[in-house]
Amino acid sequence: MNSAPPAESDQSTGPTPDREGIFQAELAVSARRPTRSPLARGLLFLCFMVGIAIPIVLFWLPSEQANWQIAAAQAKWLDGDLVGAIETLDAATVRYPDNTTVYEQRFEFLLEAKEFEKALDDAQQLVKASPKSAEAIGLQSQALHHLGRHNEAIERCAEVLRLADEEWIGSAPNARNSLAYAQAIGDTQLDKALEHIEEALRLLGDNPAMLDTRGFIKYRLGDSKAARDDIEQAVASFEMFVAHLEARQFVSVRSYQSEAERLSYQQALAVMLYHRSLVYDRLGMQDKAKVDRERVRGLGHEPNASLF
Repeated sequence: MNSAPPAESDQSTGPTPDREGIFQAELAVSARRPTRSPLARGLLFLCFMVGIAIPIVLFWLPSEQANWQIAAAQAKWLDGDLVGAIETLDAATVRYPDNTTVYEQRFEFLLEAKEFEKALDDAQQLVKASPKSAEAIGLQSQALHHLGRHNEAIERCAEVLRLADEEWIGSAPNARNSLAYAQAIGDTQLDKALEHIEEALRLLGDNPAMLDTRGFIKYRLGDSKAARDDIEQAVASFEMFVAHLEARQFVSVRSYQSEAERLSYQQALAVMLYHRSLVYDRLGMQDKAKVDRERVRGLGHEPNASLF
């Protein structure tokens, strides 16, 4: 049998919430909360931005100021004031003792001034800052060669090759070339030097600098005809390379970078010509050797054992 549904009770357990009243009450509470004025909000934003900017400025400003000092030194160098350029960087190393770029630039100027002990000190600073930097160790080796400490220079170049072979830091072909050339400068370990440069040439092809290295090693080993072939090819290739660069050079304003690059190419060519003059002398080709030595002097260098 079906039963009828129970009748709804007209009694309630309590007052029914007035939702509109609750909403109005929330509005009233919200209206009583304190609000920030546009000025206060602006000050808070300014404080936030200053808090971000201060660490950035503290990190950036010393580095930028060091760059200004470097630029000032470069300007003095361009004006022919090498002593003044070094003095400017001397002051910069006192103010910014951890800035490696200052030491790199001063190293170049000290080398030009033939202050090799001081140059070595700067190279040591760079190696201390970056013990696995092939560039820093290379500068160290360069200074050691100028001081006649060839065995130490060779050891540093061997470390560069180890880093390239075992830790993949730097270029292995360039490291082999550097070590081979260091051994040739020191006139030692020449058979190993020849192995290194042969491998470098196998990896990179007929690079002019590497051909010059191999030619110089062969000269040291007494194979003058083979040395002549290598170095003549190196000189011809490098002269072609420089001529190509000069043809593409559109910058008319003299800058430190362009001038330093030009002098670097001149020195590289002077080294090759000096090596070729040694070979020509040994082969009895004194006239050609004399021409090469005169060209070396015309490039601003003396054709002697300190040119490398």
